[in-house]
Amino acid sequence: MLIHGGRVLLWRWRRNLLKRRSDVAEAWIGVAAAALLLLMVPAVGVVTAAVGERSALDQAHGLHRTAARLVEDAPATPSRFSGMADDHVRTTVRWTTPDGSPKTGEAPVAAGSKAGSYTTVWLDDADRLRPAPPTPAQARSQGAALGAAAGAGVCVLVAGGWWVARVRLDVRRMARWERAWAEFDADRGHRHA
Repeated sequence: MLIHGGRVLLWRWRRNLLKRRSDVAEAWIGVAAAALLLLMVPAVGVVTAAVGERSALDQAHGLHRTAARLVEDAPATPSRFSGMADDHVRTTVRWTTPDGSPKTGEAPVAAGSKAGSYTTVWLDDADRLRPAPPTPAQARSQGAALGAAAGAGVCVLVAGGWWVARVRLDVRRMARWERAWAEFDADRGHRHA
């Protein structure tokens, strides 16, 4: 018999007259949950990471970059709440489309850039300004973050399912115990008020 810290290990798998079907069901649910955690978490994480990375890299499709000239001086310090990178601010730029027509819009540029200087902007097929697509390193990071989140989500779902199954089995066991005690009391002539 395997005993560790006062507890009998693997008792649900050994022959025992006191073992209930719910004990066996709980043991198999635990095995299924462990198998799902060992197999599904890595698989979901890797697949989601690959899909997330590919999706991030696909953002560059249909975009092309071009040079744009600053129409006005860019502020020297970015606003704390601009949502831009630490050293970038939004300012008005002008560029020329492939058909030769000029266009103007707001794009992120380095803080402190002077009017007349050039910057690179990203355009879609309709020559509208778009955010710069992620670099391969950024795409890998985004994919890894998505993969980790998906793996954690699977962990939460499996652990939650295992916990719910255990609670339901405990409720059923307690109900059976109540019925058994009630029958035992009735057989012995005890009546409860």
